[in-house]
Amino acid sequence: MTGIYNGIQFNTKLEATWAAFFDLAGWQWWHNPASIDDWKPNFKVTFECGHSECGGSHTLLISVLAVKSLDGLHGHPALSHQFTVPNSNADGGALFGNNPTATKWVIAHGAGGGEEDVYFRVDNTDELWAQALAMLSSAK
Repeated sequence: MTGIYNGIQFNTKLEATWAAFFDLAGWQWWHNPASIDDWKPNFKVTFECGHSECGGSHTLLISVLAVKSLDGLHGHPALSHQFTVPNSNADGGALFGNNPTATKWVIAHGAGGGEEDVYFRVDNTDELWAQALAMLSSAK
C-alpha cells in the first residue's frame, strides 16, 4: 500500500508517516537517496546537534522496515554502517521500524558516541508520532 504525504507518493504508508514525523521533528529529509553498494536507503535525514564537537548536525541514511522490533536484524546493511557511511556525507546507517520504539543507529557524538534511537534525539517523540499518524489518517 502506497502512502502520500505533502504531495509526494511513497512506497508505503509507513514511509510517508516517517516523512511527516521528520517534518514535525524539524529534521531535513530526502526520499530515495543514492544507493550505497548493495544497500538502497529509503531516506537521508539531517538533524541539528548542539554538541560543540559535532559540527552542528548529524546525517543518517535510513532503511524503513515494516517490523515491530529490530531484534534479529543484525545483518541488515544499514547496521553495517556504524560511525560512517563510505562515499557519502552520512554519519551512519539506521533502521526505522513500525514506530519510534523500533529505531536504531550508531554514530559518533562529541568525543564518544554509540547507539542511539529517535527518543535520544527528539524530546516529544510519542506526541509527534501520534501527530504524524493522524496526518496520514486524515489525508485519505
